[in-house]
Amino acid sequence: MSHKRNKPSQPSTKDQRIAELEQQLRQALATIQKLQQVVELLRVKVDELERAGKRQAAPFARRKWVAHPQKPGRKAGRGNFSHRPQPSLKQVNETKTAKLQGCPVCGGKLCEIHTHEQYVTDIPVVQVTTTRFVTFSGYCRACHKRVRSQHPEQTSQATGAAGVQVGPRAKALATDLKHRLGVSYGKVSEVLQDAFGLQVSRSGWCQSDQKLASTARPVYEELLETIRQCSVVHADETGWRMGTLAAWLWVFTNNEATVYTIRANRSSDVVIDILGQEFKGILASDCFLAYDDRRLRTWLKQKCLSHLLKDLKEMKESKSGRALQFARQMTTLLQEALALKRQKSSLDPFTFFQYAQDLEARLDALIAPQRRLKDVDNARFARRLRKHRSHLLRFLYVEELDATNNLAERRLRPAVITRKTNGCNRTKPGAETHAILSSVLVTCRQHSIPILDFLVELQRFGGNPPPLVSAIPLQLDTPSLPTSQR
Repeated sequence: MSHKRNKPSQPSTKDQRIAELEQQLRQALATIQKLQQVVELLRVKVDELERAGKRQAAPFARRKWVAHPQKPGRKAGRGNFSHRPQPSLKQVNETKTAKLQGCPVCGGKLCEIHTHEQYVTDIPVVQVTTTRFVTFSGYCRACHKRVRSQHPEQTSQATGAAGVQVGPRAKALATDLKHRLGVSYGKVSEVLQDAFGLQVSRSGWCQSDQKLASTARPVYEELLETIRQCSVVHADETGWRMGTLAAWLWVFTNNEATVYTIRANRSSDVVIDILGQEFKGILASDCFLAYDDRRLRTWLKQKCLSHLLKDLKEMKESKSGRALQFARQMTTLLQEALALKRQKSSLDPFTFFQYAQDLEARLDALIAPQRRLKDVDNARFARRLRKHRSHLLRFLYVEELDATNNLAERRLRPAVITRKTNGCNRTKPGAETHAILSSVLVTCRQHSIPILDFLVELQRFGGNPPPLVSAIPLQLDTPSLPTSQR
């Protein structure tokens, strides 16, 4: 009897189709889940932008609540702790004694009496003083000219209706409050009236600043020439307004000088106009396109690593799986570069050079064009780094060069306060006044130059500045770089 062998049953076409559809469904569900995460992240960013557009008082708000935030104040064992020193006997203007005859509770007699001392430094009641200047004029028989005397403390020879003026120190204080500390003209009037009894309208202070800016223009031109000769310059810009027109406030700064300018454009023309076409130093900035114009192609630059690390942090928060690896590797490399710069003084030159070359090689490998990055954001970030490759690690080889552009951002913070409290400038002359006076005031502050004394002398010299800003020590030498960084 013959037995037939049963063949294994083959899956039907219908079953195969069902399996394919189930596989496609699982892939679609996974894609939908990823897209939902991206949509949620974009929704959070849109909410932040809408909130920032309505209320700009908190631009640095966190997206998440920190469970254990760092405690404010100085950390234990870090920094220098000092208390207010005890004044000398020559500094004590008055001594007041509070006698203790007996116990204030029961009236009993006291024993073991000790003496305690406390020093209080306060502002006395200030009264505005008015000085009467008497001058003389006469006709010269030799040169046939009308001449007139002028006291060294006078800042003007106006008489008649303009013969009653506000003194140079009051003008200097109002200028510092307005253009460096961001106090509005209305509040400047209130402060000087409440503290000193000096009544001046807002328009009066505005006209005073315009005249002072005209007097300080030679100092501003000197600062421009100074910043062009420095070896390192940090640049940044922020939104501004002149009346109803959009504008931008630019800052060019380093440890020696600070220059502000307000322009109607945000292009590389401003960079060339301020620093000149033949700038020999290093320009530290973010990756904004204005700093990468073809006319600046031969300039030495340093791109801000803080901006790059911030972008990498956002990438790590939005990525998962293998797409997260690139952001982690790049973050580790940049942080190691920052740590190497901090340790440079404790390493011998050969060891430091070996570590630096290792970082250079690892960076080249991470952003190599032949490396295929499947994630779109990672590939875009790698192209961005390849574009600025020669400007990423230059800070390792130049002692006075920082890896970040934080200095320029700190110089912009007073301007941001002024923008929020005063509403920028209404006219182009007002913008020029703010740029000139802010540059002079901030530079004086950098070198601990008494601002009020400098502005008083500036008004008395009538445009010939006293030798304060001119005595600023500069770093004018072109930095020496390895051949690979030139």
